[in-house]
Amino acid sequence: MNASGNRRVGSPYLDTAHNRRLAESVAAAVPAVMADYAEPFLDGGAVALRLMHEHPGAVFSLSSANPEVIATWEAARADVEGVIDAVGQLAAAHSPSAFAALRDQHPDAVSRLPLAERAARFVYLRGTAQPHPLGGPLQEFSGARYGRETVAFDEAKLREFGRLLGEREVRLAVRPLFAALPGIRDDDLVYLDAPEPSPPALARELRSFVSTVTAKGAFVLAARASAGLAAIEGMDGGEPVWGNPLAVRVVRSVRA
Repeated sequence: MNASGNRRVGSPYLDTAHNRRLAESVAAAVPAVMADYAEPFLDGGAVALRLMHEHPGAVFSLSSANPEVIATWEAARADVEGVIDAVGQLAAAHSPSAFAALRDQHPDAVSRLPLAERAARFVYLRGTAQPHPLGGPLQEFSGARYGRETVAFDEAKLREFGRLLGEREVRLAVRPLFAALPGIRDDDLVYLDAPEPSPPALARELRSFVSTVTAKGAFVLAARASAGLAAIEGMDGGEPVWGNPLAVRVVRSVRA
Protein backbone atom coordinates (compact mmCIF):
# COMPACT_ATOMS: atom_id res chain seq x y z
CA MET A 1 0.00 0.00 0.00
CA ASN A 2 1.38 3.40 -0.87
CA ALA A 3 1.30 6.42 1.41
CA SER A 4 -1.71 7.96 -0.29
CA GLY A 5 -3.75 4.96 0.79
CA ASN A 6 -2.41 4.79 4.34
CA ARG A 7 -4.34 6.99 6.76
CA ARG A 8 -1.98 6.21 9.62
CA VAL A 9 0.98 8.22 8.34
CA GLY A 10 2.17 10.24 11.30
CA SER A 11 4.78 12.74 12.35
CA PRO A 12 8.42 11.95 11.51
CA TYR A 13 9.24 12.29 15.22
CA LEU A 14 7.58 11.89 18.61
CA ASP A 15 4.14 13.53 18.85
CA THR A 16 1.30 13.27 21.37
CA ALA A 17 -1.81 11.11 21.35
CA HIS A 18 -3.79 14.30 22.00
CA ASN A 19 -2.54 15.83 18.75
CA ARG A 20 -3.49 12.71 16.84
CA ARG A 21 -7.01 12.81 18.30
CA LEU A 22 -7.24 16.53 17.60
CA ALA A 23 -6.35 15.92 13.95
CA GLU A 24 -9.47 13.78 13.59
CA SER A 25 -11.67 16.53 15.05
CA VAL A 26 -10.10 19.18 12.83
CA ALA A 27 -10.58 16.97 9.76
CA ALA A 28 -14.28 16.63 10.64
CA ALA A 29 -14.61 20.44 10.72
CA VAL A 30 -12.79 21.19 7.46
CA PRO A 31 -15.09 22.83 4.89
CA ALA A 32 -15.57 20.69 1.79
CA VAL A 33 -14.68 23.71 -0.37
CA MET A 34 -11.17 23.99 1.10
CA ALA A 35 -8.72 25.04 -1.58
CA ASP A 36 -5.17 24.97 -0.18
CA TYR A 37 -3.80 24.58 3.35
CA ALA A 38 -1.44 26.68 5.47
CA GLU A 39 0.02 25.90 8.88
CA PRO A 40 2.34 28.62 10.23
CA PHE A 41 3.23 26.91 13.55
CA LEU A 42 4.33 23.51 12.25
CA ASP A 43 5.23 21.04 14.97
CA GLY A 44 4.14 17.40 14.77
CA GLY A 45 2.05 18.08 11.67
CA ALA A 46 -0.75 15.64 12.57
CA VAL A 47 -3.48 17.83 11.04
CA ALA A 48 -1.57 18.50 7.82
CA LEU A 49 -0.76 14.82 7.37
CA ARG A 50 -4.37 13.81 8.01
CA LEU A 51 -5.65 16.32 5.43
CA MET A 52 -3.12 15.25 2.80
CA HIS A 53 -5.24 12.11 2.48
CA GLU A 54 -8.53 14.02 2.28
CA HIS A 55 -7.30 16.69 -0.16
CA PRO A 56 -4.55 15.16 -2.32
CA GLY A 57 -4.75 17.99 -4.87
CA ALA A 58 -4.24 20.81 -2.37
CA VAL A 59 -1.03 22.76 -1.88
CA PHE A 60 0.24 22.45 1.70
CA SER A 61 2.25 25.47 2.89
CA LEU A 62 3.91 24.53 6.17
CA SER A 63 6.16 26.89 8.07
CA SER A 64 7.86 27.39 11.41
CA ALA A 65 10.19 29.89 13.01
CA ASN A 66 12.33 26.90 14.06
CA PRO A 67 14.71 25.93 11.23
CA GLU A 68 15.28 22.46 12.69
CA VAL A 69 11.62 21.51 12.28
CA ILE A 70 11.66 22.51 8.61
CA ALA A 71 15.04 20.87 8.00
CA THR A 72 13.68 17.60 9.38
CA TRP A 73 10.68 17.62 7.05
CA GLU A 74 12.88 18.57 4.09
CA ALA A 75 15.32 15.77 4.86
CA ALA A 76 12.58 13.17 5.22
CA ARG A 77 11.22 14.14 1.82
CA ALA A 78 14.60 14.28 0.08
CA ASP A 79 16.44 11.35 1.70
CA VAL A 80 14.29 9.40 4.12
CA GLU A 81 16.62 6.37 4.07
CA GLY A 82 19.54 8.63 4.98
CA VAL A 83 17.58 10.01 7.93
CA ILE A 84 16.61 6.50 9.07
CA ASP A 85 20.24 5.35 8.92
CA ALA A 86 21.45 8.41 10.82
CA VAL A 87 18.80 8.00 13.55
CA GLY A 88 19.78 4.35 13.84
CA GLN A 89 23.39 5.30 14.45
CA LEU A 90 22.38 7.78 17.16
CA ALA A 91 20.06 5.25 18.75
CA ALA A 92 22.83 2.64 18.85
CA ALA A 93 25.08 5.07 20.76
CA HIS A 94 22.30 6.43 23.00
CA SER A 95 23.35 7.31 26.54
CA PRO A 96 23.09 10.31 28.87
CA SER A 97 26.48 11.57 27.71
CA ALA A 98 25.65 11.14 24.02
CA PHE A 99 22.37 12.95 24.59
CA ALA A 100 24.15 15.84 26.30
CA ALA A 101 26.76 16.11 23.54
CA LEU A 102 24.11 16.44 20.84
CA ARG A 103 21.97 18.78 22.91
CA ASP A 104 24.91 21.11 23.54
CA GLN A 105 26.07 21.45 19.93
CA HIS A 106 26.35 25.07 18.86
CA PRO A 107 23.56 26.18 16.48
CA ASP A 108 26.13 27.13 13.84
CA ALA A 109 27.58 23.62 13.95
CA VAL A 110 24.11 22.11 13.71
CA SER A 111 23.26 24.23 10.66
CA ARG A 112 26.39 22.91 8.88
CA LEU A 113 25.51 19.25 9.35
CA PRO A 114 24.44 17.25 6.29
CA LEU A 115 20.65 17.50 6.05
CA ALA A 116 19.98 13.86 6.99
CA GLU A 117 22.21 14.12 10.07
CA ARG A 118 20.61 17.41 11.07
CA ALA A 119 17.16 15.80 10.84
CA ALA A 120 18.32 12.73 12.75
CA ARG A 121 19.57 14.94 15.58
CA PHE A 122 16.12 16.53 15.89
CA VAL A 123 14.33 13.16 15.76
CA TYR A 124 16.71 11.73 18.37
CA LEU A 125 16.46 14.65 20.81
CA ARG A 126 12.71 14.93 20.36
CA GLY A 127 12.40 11.23 21.14
CA THR A 128 14.69 11.14 24.18
CA ALA A 129 14.31 14.46 26.03
CA GLN A 130 11.99 14.93 28.98
CA PRO A 131 8.74 16.58 27.83
CA HIS A 132 7.82 20.19 28.35
CA PRO A 133 6.63 20.92 31.93
CA LEU A 134 3.20 21.77 30.50
CA GLY A 135 3.11 18.51 28.54
CA GLY A 136 4.17 17.36 25.09
CA PRO A 137 7.58 16.85 23.46
CA LEU A 138 10.04 19.70 23.05
CA GLN A 139 10.78 21.58 19.84
CA GLU A 140 13.87 23.41 21.10
CA PHE A 141 16.41 21.54 23.19
CA SER A 142 18.75 23.98 24.96
CA GLY A 143 18.60 22.98 28.59
CA ALA A 144 16.65 19.81 27.79
CA ARG A 145 17.02 16.94 30.24
CA TYR A 146 17.63 13.28 29.47
CA GLY A 147 14.31 11.50 29.62
CA ARG A 148 14.30 8.07 27.95
CA GLU A 149 16.48 4.97 27.97
CA THR A 150 15.43 4.21 24.38
CA VAL A 151 14.74 6.48 21.40
CA ALA A 152 11.07 7.03 20.51
CA PHE A 153 11.33 6.40 16.79
CA ASP A 154 9.35 4.37 14.24
CA GLU A 155 11.31 3.55 11.10
CA ALA A 156 8.29 2.31 9.13
CA LYS A 157 6.23 5.40 9.90
CA LEU A 158 9.11 7.69 8.97
CA ARG A 159 9.47 5.89 5.65
CA GLU A 160 5.73 6.28 4.93
CA PHE A 161 5.93 9.94 5.96
CA GLY A 162 8.71 10.61 3.46
CA ARG A 163 6.77 8.84 0.73
CA LEU A 164 3.61 10.86 1.42
CA LEU A 165 5.50 14.16 1.22
CA GLY A 166 6.87 13.07 -2.12
CA GLU A 167 3.33 12.43 -3.42
CA ARG A 168 1.90 15.83 -2.39
CA GLU A 169 2.74 19.43 -3.19
CA VAL A 170 4.24 20.53 0.11
CA ARG A 171 5.97 23.89 0.46
CA LEU A 172 8.21 24.24 3.50
CA ALA A 173 9.57 27.53 4.84
CA VAL A 174 11.30 29.00 7.87
CA ARG A 175 9.41 32.23 8.54
CA PRO A 176 7.47 34.20 11.16
CA LEU A 177 3.68 34.17 11.39
CA PHE A 178 2.81 37.15 9.21
CA ALA A 179 5.10 36.05 6.38
CA ALA A 180 2.51 33.37 5.62
CA LEU A 181 -0.19 35.93 4.75
CA PRO A 182 0.69 36.72 1.10
CA GLY A 183 0.09 33.14 0.00
CA ILE A 184 -3.35 32.79 1.64
CA ARG A 185 -6.35 33.12 -0.67
CA ASP A 186 -10.13 32.80 -0.68
CA ASP A 187 -11.32 29.36 0.54
CA ASP A 188 -7.89 28.33 1.83
CA LEU A 189 -7.72 26.73 5.27
CA VAL A 190 -5.31 28.05 7.88
CA TYR A 191 -4.68 25.85 10.90
CA LEU A 192 -3.25 27.49 14.02
CA ASP A 193 -1.59 25.58 16.83
CA ALA A 194 0.36 28.37 18.50
CA PRO A 195 2.78 27.48 21.28
CA GLU A 196 1.41 27.53 24.80
CA PRO A 197 1.48 29.54 26.89
CA SER A 198 1.37 32.32 24.27
CA PRO A 199 3.13 35.51 25.38
CA PRO A 200 1.01 38.68 25.17
CA ALA A 201 2.79 39.87 22.02
CA LEU A 202 1.95 36.63 20.21
CA ALA A 203 -1.66 36.78 21.42
CA ARG A 204 -1.96 40.23 19.84
CA GLU A 205 -0.37 38.97 16.63
CA LEU A 206 -2.81 36.08 16.50
CA ARG A 207 -5.81 38.41 16.80
CA SER A 208 -4.52 40.54 13.94
CA PHE A 209 -3.59 37.50 11.87
CA VAL A 210 -7.02 35.88 12.25
CA SER A 211 -8.72 39.15 11.33
CA THR A 212 -6.61 39.53 8.18
CA VAL A 213 -7.08 35.90 7.11
CA THR A 214 -10.86 36.24 7.60
CA ALA A 215 -10.90 39.39 5.49
CA LYS A 216 -9.20 37.41 2.72
CA GLY A 217 -12.14 34.98 2.71
CA ALA A 218 -10.14 32.07 4.13
CA PHE A 219 -11.11 29.61 6.85
CA VAL A 220 -9.32 29.42 10.20
CA LEU A 221 -9.35 26.40 12.51
CA ALA A 222 -7.35 26.36 15.72
CA ALA A 223 -6.36 24.00 18.51
CA ARG A 224 -7.22 26.52 21.24
CA ALA A 225 -9.44 29.51 21.87
CA SER A 226 -8.25 32.88 20.61
CA ALA A 227 -9.83 36.25 19.87
CA GLY A 228 -12.06 36.12 16.81
CA LEU A 229 -12.64 32.36 17.08
CA ALA A 230 -15.68 30.42 18.28
CA ALA A 231 -15.88 26.88 19.62
CA ILE A 232 -16.83 24.03 17.30
CA GLU A 233 -17.77 20.89 19.20
CA GLY A 234 -15.85 17.81 18.16
CA MET A 235 -17.70 15.09 16.28
CA ASP A 236 -18.72 12.02 18.33
CA GLY A 237 -17.22 13.41 21.50
CA GLY A 238 -13.89 14.27 19.89
CA GLU A 239 -11.58 17.11 20.79
CA PRO A 240 -13.19 20.58 20.44
CA VAL A 241 -11.66 22.97 17.91
CA TRP A 242 -12.14 26.67 17.26
CA GLY A 243 -12.90 28.48 14.04
CA ASN A 244 -13.36 31.92 12.54
CA PRO A 245 -16.93 32.97 11.51
CA LEU A 246 -16.51 31.61 7.97
CA ALA A 247 -15.50 28.16 9.20
CA VAL A 248 -18.15 28.07 11.93
CA ARG A 249 -20.92 28.99 9.50
CA VAL A 250 -19.95 26.28 7.00
CA VAL A 251 -19.51 23.59 9.68
CA ARG A 252 -22.85 24.39 11.32
CA SER A 253 -24.67 24.39 7.98
CA VAL A 254 -23.32 20.91 7.22
CA ARG A 255 -24.14 19.54 10.67
CA ALA A 256 -27.64 21.08 10.78
